[in-house]
Amino acid sequence: MSTSRAESQQPPYGRKRSNTSQSILRPLPIPAAAPLLVGDSKVLNIWVHDVKDSESSTVKFNHSWWPGVAEGDMLSVSAGPEHDAFLFMVSKDDGGLKQQLQISVPKNIAGAFGLRNNSEVTLTKVDKAKYSATYVELTFQDQYLGRNDMWRLNKHLVDQCVYTDQEVSFIGSIAANIKNIYVGGQKVCAACMTSRTKVVYRSLSAKVTIFIQVCRELWQFAGDGERFNEKVVHSFLPALFSRWREAGTNHTVTICLISRVFYDESELEYAAGPLRRDEDGKWYKDFYKVITDLEVIHEWKPTLVSLKNSFWDFQRDILLTHHYHRASMDSGIGRTEPVRLVGTLSYAHDGPILEALNLNLYPTETHYIDRSLVLTGASTILITPGTGYFRVSKQLLRLTTNRMLDQGFDLEMVSLAKAPLHSSPIFSFKGYEPKVRIDTANLYGSRIMDPLWGADDEQSNGTKTTFWWEPFWVSMSFWDEQVDLPFRQDRFIAHAKMHEIQMLGLLEHDVLATIEVPFLPDSPILSGARADLFKAAAKKFDFDIFALKVESTRLSLSAPNEARTGPESLQRSASERRAANRTSLMSSNIAPIEEAPTQIIHDLPADSGSDLPSLTTGNLSSSPSQSSIRSLRSIHSANSMTLVGSGSSTPRNSIASRLTPSWLFKPFRSGPIEPQTTTVSASASSSGQGAPAASTSLSAAGPSTLSGHGAARSAAPMAIKKKSRFDEDPLHPGRAAILRKSPLNTPPKEDQLFGRRRSTMNSALGTLSSSSPTTRTNPSVPQITPSHHQASLAARWQHSYPVPIYKHEIKWVSMVTPCCLPLTVEYFPTTSELENSYDVFSYDFVVDPREMRSFLVKPPPPTGSAEERRRAWALVVMRGMAAVRLAQGFQFVVQKENQEESKERSIVRRSQSFLTIDEDMSPRPKGAAEVLQSTHDPVYLSMSNEIHRISYTGEAIQVRRYVRRMPPIQPFEYQCLIWPKLGVGYTEHKTKFTAHGLENYGWNRLDMTVAGYEHQFNESLRYWRTRFIVIPTMELPTINVGPSGEKLNPEEARILGIEKLSEQFTKLKWQPPDERDKGIAAVPTRFLPTTLSPAASVLDEHLMAQLDLIHAAGPLRKKVKSEREIGEMTLAAIAKAMREEDGVPIKHNQWHRAQYPDSFSGYDFVSWLVREFRDVNSRVQGQEWGVRLMEKGLFEHVRGHHNFLDGHYFYRLKPEFAIPSTPRLWFNRSRNGNIEDSNSRSGYYPSSVSILKNVSPRRNKKRLILSQSMVIDIDLNKRSDQAESVVLHHDLIHNPATVFHFELQWLGTTARYIDDQLRQWNKAIEKYGLKLVEAYVAQIGDIAERNAFQSCFPIRLAMAPPIVPDLQDRVPEGTQTNRYFEYALLRRFGFIIDVEAADLYPEQVDVIYSYRRSPYKYSQFVHCTGVTFVQVLGGRAGFLFLTNRLMGPGRLGTTLKSKEQRPAAEAEKIRVAMDQFCSDPDALNRFYDEELGLLGHAVEEPPPLSI
Repeated sequence: MSTSRAESQQPPYGRKRSNTSQSILRPLPIPAAAPLLVGDSKVLNIWVHDVKDSESSTVKFNHSWWPGVAEGDMLSVSAGPEHDAFLFMVSKDDGGLKQQLQISVPKNIAGAFGLRNNSEVTLTKVDKAKYSATYVELTFQDQYLGRNDMWRLNKHLVDQCVYTDQEVSFIGSIAANIKNIYVGGQKVCAACMTSRTKVVYRSLSAKVTIFIQVCRELWQFAGDGERFNEKVVHSFLPALFSRWREAGTNHTVTICLISRVFYDESELEYAAGPLRRDEDGKWYKDFYKVITDLEVIHEWKPTLVSLKNSFWDFQRDILLTHHYHRASMDSGIGRTEPVRLVGTLSYAHDGPILEALNLNLYPTETHYIDRSLVLTGASTILITPGTGYFRVSKQLLRLTTNRMLDQGFDLEMVSLAKAPLHSSPIFSFKGYEPKVRIDTANLYGSRIMDPLWGADDEQSNGTKTTFWWEPFWVSMSFWDEQVDLPFRQDRFIAHAKMHEIQMLGLLEHDVLATIEVPFLPDSPILSGARADLFKAAAKKFDFDIFALKVESTRLSLSAPNEARTGPESLQRSASERRAANRTSLMSSNIAPIEEAPTQIIHDLPADSGSDLPSLTTGNLSSSPSQSSIRSLRSIHSANSMTLVGSGSSTPRNSIASRLTPSWLFKPFRSGPIEPQTTTVSASASSSGQGAPAASTSLSAAGPSTLSGHGAARSAAPMAIKKKSRFDEDPLHPGRAAILRKSPLNTPPKEDQLFGRRRSTMNSALGTLSSSSPTTRTNPSVPQITPSHHQASLAARWQHSYPVPIYKHEIKWVSMVTPCCLPLTVEYFPTTSELENSYDVFSYDFVVDPREMRSFLVKPPPPTGSAEERRRAWALVVMRGMAAVRLAQGFQFVVQKENQEESKERSIVRRSQSFLTIDEDMSPRPKGAAEVLQSTHDPVYLSMSNEIHRISYTGEAIQVRRYVRRMPPIQPFEYQCLIWPKLGVGYTEHKTKFTAHGLENYGWNRLDMTVAGYEHQFNESLRYWRTRFIVIPTMELPTINVGPSGEKLNPEEARILGIEKLSEQFTKLKWQPPDERDKGIAAVPTRFLPTTLSPAASVLDEHLMAQLDLIHAAGPLRKKVKSEREIGEMTLAAIAKAMREEDGVPIKHNQWHRAQYPDSFSGYDFVSWLVREFRDVNSRVQGQEWGVRLMEKGLFEHVRGHHNFLDGHYFYRLKPEFAIPSTPRLWFNRSRNGNIEDSNSRSGYYPSSVSILKNVSPRRNKKRLILSQSMVIDIDLNKRSDQAESVVLHHDLIHNPATVFHFELQWLGTTARYIDDQLRQWNKAIEKYGLKLVEAYVAQIGDIAERNAFQSCFPIRLAMAPPIVPDLQDRVPEGTQTNRYFEYALLRRFGFIIDVEAADLYPEQVDVIYSYRRSPYKYSQFVHCTGVTFVQVLGGRAGFLFLTNRLMGPGRLGTTLKSKEQRPAAEAEKIRVAMDQFCSDPDALNRFYDEELGLLGHAVEEPPPLSI
């Protein structure tokens, strides 16, 4: 049919061809067709083909059917006007398609756009620029997507045409779905990805914590007659869970109730415990009760029932039962006095909000430990009956802000109340008024005037003042769902209530006359004549507003009003359209209330003569940037609009301006109210008119009206004009008024008079100090919104918002699919800021391809000249350095949209140079995909208070760190009471909140590791780690025949399974390229089987001899008979040993052009120490010995620049120990070369980097290393675009009846590859009766230190185990007799040994595991299913029980027989059974008797020999 159709489409006119052979065989001349123009279209026949591989997933287009089409053209394909069109890029015409084929599309695209096979479609050439995506939202599930993976996926999608609901795959493993596509603020169904497209990543499987505040208001009635606690259970949570279900999420959820109880002085003795005192002198205790603990739940009804019951029990538990429980525990025998009801619940504004948030931040900050491979991101939701106002501690607020910024997460706050009349969220704290001091001003810059960050040393100079602060990391939503009182637009809704009077029923009596509402304190500015003007203006305002007129005064948002056009315009909701059609006071000129910045206000330095206070622009919201993204873009509430009369100008500080806030009109208007935020968008304006700037239009008043008193100026609302930009005005009269209020990504603009920078800053600070006290008197008009510094930090979330977010909306998107921290940020400090407020640190290292043997980067092809190879190596190393910084929370700094380098800045840079600031400090890329395309342009990465600049100088890679000078952030001591999910009541918890920043991060060591000069992970690098255990299952192995056909018992089959695992390890072992090229085989991985327990196996001499053989051939290269101890040798003896046959390679070294004869590297020296001396067991110890020997004068650095370092640094022996060794270099080259090769190989496998803390310093104590480490390559098929390497630590000795351990450590490796490899290992060993399970890195007894809301459940023994004096003689040799009956009881319930306690090992040995960082205080067991762990306390104390929360749906090891069997449910069954058994004295007695009966009889001593 297609052929006939093709023939029918030939033109029916023209000369008929001849039938001669010459005319038939002669090719027709094809005239060159003109290129297609935008808008040209053609109708073609479409075919649909199946998707089988990556090649078949593209559109196939035959160029011959549309002459003029060219490679790279963008075409749209549509089946008709009722269907959406999709886009594709024309590929190269290879001539391989059938002639009759016109266009063929994959089946998935055809289904998405309604295309039928063999139907007609219309192809149209479109302009690529108009269809370039501005934002693309991707969702992903059940995988850990690292930030490095996001960057690589972003680059992979460049120049691809994408469509909504498209599934995206990358490197054969990463899979995500395209949720939404935006072009210029408009949502579209298809677009083209460019290098500047911003990708928003949203996780469907995140860790979600829900805090529910329990306070007095929770039992009060809302306006619709429903209690607030009922709103939680009956409306909000069901709505949230319903949306989770619709989106198909798989979140791991924790629900916790939080509360604060205050106590009178008379109640303190009875309420003793972790009592704390607030700044007002009131005593309180904080309570936390965990309802759901890290659970994945799809049926929420039982949880909601449990939550509802917990609400009613909560007050009894904390006000009555808790004290009874405490009295019982203290007395030990029961209650000694009558139980009293003490304490009162706090109001919402006094709740422990920041304390709960800090407790929840600990597991988030250490997310790289016990790293889940199926979860990405974290979200915290706070449900409160309050209005979003909280009284907090300044110290704790500063600490919390710093920690939230470092983690890149926000707080989703949901208020059950109506939106208040004041700004929300709002925090108040007490502090001292900031004052200008020249020394601190030069040290911290403008930050000293911020009341949160400054005024630390003003205690002796005054009294504390209350400050109001809007948290930019809080996203506010108001859940005001009317249950039985549907909202009507014309209904008056009260915003104030007198709860106590309502409850007393006094309003029915004549008591209203006795109720007085006091006026606000008189303002000092309203005195004398100004007070009269104020009253007159107020009366005029009332008359203008409320008097009936034919034409009412209205609010104008711009003069003239500019219509919103272009891609950034959004459709208005139905309520907004209704509001626009009505003749209302606020008509259609009111801009939508948005929370993401669309326009930017430049933060300009104040004029030196100005006495105005700094004015901030508003209040951010939505995601971490929200409050601050609000703050930077607009004045909140009262500062959002200016009243402009009809044709008349209104002074900026007039009463009309001050009485315009939205609360005045809210009862009388329809549609969305709360104009508390101006229109600002996360993306820069696409109008193409220079840098986007936010627009605060000064109404028709002249410049003189701007110089009024500070308070009047700050309280005046501002008119918002959409298109105005301060940069376009050469010298705006109101420039000084916007000092500290820059939106989001705009730094304070540099002063044009560059030489006056310092004086300008100091004068501005002086004016701030003088006027600031009068700007903070009215809490309903808060002026202390985030300063420029906090505004710049809030820019971290700027690119999270494809479209503006409206303040009155519920932030469902971020609560259902939490957003990951964007990869890019536009904020970059000015040159003056870098000079005044930052310290600069710099280091570099040479790019030498011959010496760089890195397992963290993929080596470039060894082609081209030496310079080209060096540059290629520099590029891959710089990309690796950027990738590991992304993983730590850094973001690429990119140019602002449509911004060009200003001539002013260029001139300034050429004329002014200071410190180590470069002449060109502006970031070049405009998107994450444009970063590091070559080594020519440096890359800038930013995080909170630190900026890194990575560049290539031609020989070396240079790193410059710009660290903002900050006031110290003090730790916060905290005590509270927590009732965990596995708990019997409230238990005391003490902790210290500290900042978890990157101040002590080893950046130099990290970069040297990426480059290949270092070969081990240091604990300060915060590398990702997770521990796995191989457990013998209860099911018998399915394989019972050996390789040679012999019959195997289950134990032998499990040993064979472990050997199969060792073969897998050997197969994946990574080798340096030079070893691989020489054909050097990797040393096979070997495990030593034993039947002894871990503690007893170290006494087996034959086993230890085999262990020495393994170490002699393994990474540590420890000699088989290494008996020397370096601590017993003199310096001369050490120098002699270094020159021996197998000594340190002392040779002629070269670095650049410098020659260093008779030198050795620090790396080779440490390797020699570890290999030769029995008292040096790790590279860390080797480096410590190197430092000591250098201090004693054995050797020195060749240039005298460094102390001893384990790495590529050269040293030489001091003259008194040195012997000229040129013959060694010339005549013994081959021998030393071999030694050097073997030693250098040893360093590529990271060795033990930690030692147990209980290691004895005695030299005669034998030290045993029972583990080994190596680097494995988990991408043998080379599908990935980067090196996929993991450091593997594993046991060397294995008992088939116990657990085998290994730990994985990595930096920047694709987590999906790791997960796939683990599943392959599990599949390979499960047929041998073994199972792979994820386990906690540290002992379970310390779980509360890592997560305060988790705790072990104590299982006590009702009867202590019996004491058997001759037990050692009645059990088989090697059996552990300490806690013998506890071990037997655990075996009865299916537990096997995981890790034995450190005190069970013999005293004459020190045992070292490279993956254990601290000794286990108690022996730890794991259940054969892996769902739970137990630690043995011994005696009546019994056990500590913990559910393995690392197991969950979709995770490794969760293949239970029934779908209804969840790991947590299985663990709960085991806990209940154990607890019941251990609480039954009769059952324990019978068990003890059974075990005693199984014991053999002690061997009797023979009688003494008699002669």
